[in-house]
This record gives sequence, structure tokens and C-alpha cells, in this order.
Amino acid sequence: MFLVDTNVVSELIRPRPHLPLVRRLLSTDPAVLFASEITRYELRFGAAIHPKPSEVWSKVEREILPLPIWLPVDEKVSLATADLCALLRKSGKPIEMPDALLAATARVHDLVLVTRNVRHFQNVPGLAVENWFSEE
Repeated sequence: MFLVDTNVVSELIRPRPHLPLVRRLLSTDPAVLFASEITRYELRFGAAIHPKPSEVWSKVEREILPLPIWLPVDEKVSLATADLCALLRKSGKPIEMPDALLAATARVHDLVLVTRNVRHFQNVPGLAVENWFSEE
């Protein structure tokens, strides 16, 4: 079961998408494909700052939002995120908040995080990470 990062699902609406990733994403059983509400936030923000925001958001709504099962940032995720941020900060390896929320969501729900930014998550203990961009 997989938690997809924003950089994975946004590939679906790029002018020149990474085709191996798109094939893998679209061939994955939707029952095992999850996304965090943080990803929905990032998609909306990206659309809002684009020169053609309504056009981009329409593509997101049509091509991305129906694909995964959306997971909320609930109490368990919030607490796990705080603990993770504290642990990494104390060890001198802080993590950005959106990444921490994604990592905590994946850990709470026992999901493999799929991202292009593997390096952002290398210091998160107990997190399984895959990079579908590297698959050809």
C-alpha cells in the first residue's frame, strides 16, 4: 500500500510527464493508493499561483483527485508529526513540515511513501520509501 507524494501525482498533468511513472501510477490498484490532505493543499496552492489557476485546478480535479484514497491529518498524524519533528530536530536533522506530515501519515497508516525526493526522508526512522521515477 502506497502514500503518493505531490511530485508523483502532479506528474499526471505535466506537459511532458515521466511516462514510466505515469504507467506505474495508473496501473496500481486504486485500493492501495493513498494521498494525504497535505498533497491536496500543495496541489491547490500550485494551481493558485499558476498563471492559469482555474485551468490547472480543473485538470487536478479531473485527473488527480479521483485517483487515490485521501487520508486526513487527524490526531494520530498530528501527534506522530510532532514527535518526528522533535526527534529529528534534537538529532540535528530537521525536516520541513509538509515532509514531516507525509512521513508521519505513511508511518501511522503503515504505507510506503512514493516520492521523487527520497533524500528529504532519509533520516526518518521506520519509513519505507520508493522512487518510481527511477524505474524505467
